[in-house]
Amino acid sequence: MNGDALVAMWMSSRSHQREILDDHEPEQAVVDQIYRFLSFVNRRLGGTRATLDRFEALSRSWKPGERIAVLDVASGAADVPRALIAWARARGFDLHVTALDVSPRALSYARLAGPPERLSLVCSDFERPCFRDGTFDYVTCALFFHHLTDDQVVAALETFDRLARRGMVVNDLVRARRAYLWTRLLTRPFHPILRFDGPLSVRRAFRPDELQRLATRAGLDWLQIHRHFGHRMTLSGEKR
Repeated sequence: MNGDALVAMWMSSRSHQREILDDHEPEQAVVDQIYRFLSFVNRRLGGTRATLDRFEALSRSWKPGERIAVLDVASGAADVPRALIAWARARGFDLHVTALDVSPRALSYARLAGPPERLSLVCSDFERPCFRDGTFDYVTCALFFHHLTDDQVVAALETFDRLARRGMVVNDLVRARRAYLWTRLLTRPFHPILRFDGPLSVRRAFRPDELQRLATRAGLDWLQIHRHFGHRMTLSGEKR
């Protein structure tokens, strides 16, 4: 079997192989390098823009100066929350983000950028959220769902639905041959964990129809898929 055929076979269904970072947290210097790379990918290759595009659409129902509370799950470097706060400030919205991550070292890296106004960092497991139902207007996450099994995605969507009063924005990779090949190329100069986990993340990712079906399983028929630049997709919507 040649290389193209092997990649096509890999892309036909999700991989369930565990990523290194799913089971092992390296030393702080390595964590910093990994999140520096992921922040670059979000900033330059469409990840952050995908989330902002969906909030741009959702914000059409907001009032000028309205306070908006957002929970960002598996926040990592908190680069997407910072971009979301800056976007909202420029448009006159009083948007506050609680950035949640289970990794103390990820949050340590997030703190290096300083404690901007309207951002709170919380170390907690999303499966045991430390918030009451309906605490937030919106729940969002980026590059998180590909780490989960199908059943865990359904459970996560149900949890997000309970925590959010108004809606949610889920941002993740699209499983595709071209995305896999580009990720192999982009991660080649970096740490071995990135060279292993990066391409595997694409193999673990969903295709749009697969993620839409999981939203239907969760009973959230108000969520819709949108495709974005950089082999990204969002599952988002506003509650009726």
